Amino acid sequence: MEGWQSLAAGGTRDGNIHGILALTDRRLCFYRKRLVGHVLWQAEPTALAAVEAGTEVGFRVLRLVTATDGIVFKTYARKTDFDMFYTTLNACRSERPVQEVG
Repeated sequence: MEGWQSLAAGGTRDGNIHGILALTDRRLCFYRKRLVGHVLWQAEPTALAAVEAGTEVGFRVLRLVTATDGIVFKTYARKTDFDMFYTTLNACRSERPVQEVG
């Protein structure tokens, strides 16, 4: 899901970092939208201590918190896409990690 991480709310500098919040069954990561992507934050979905969804004027907000850090991700995504992402994320949080064989 495309959006941005707000740095003014607890970051080291003012401004925003535009990027993509990607979710797989094993990893949630925020990476910068560039020719070569750069991962800025990542966590296993099962490691998330809290996930809060909300809206602010004109955009939607996900607050993602682990035991050690977290991010505030904002997006202009449609409500149906945002709700589907949030539902899938919560489903991944409740699943046990997949064990590698071999």
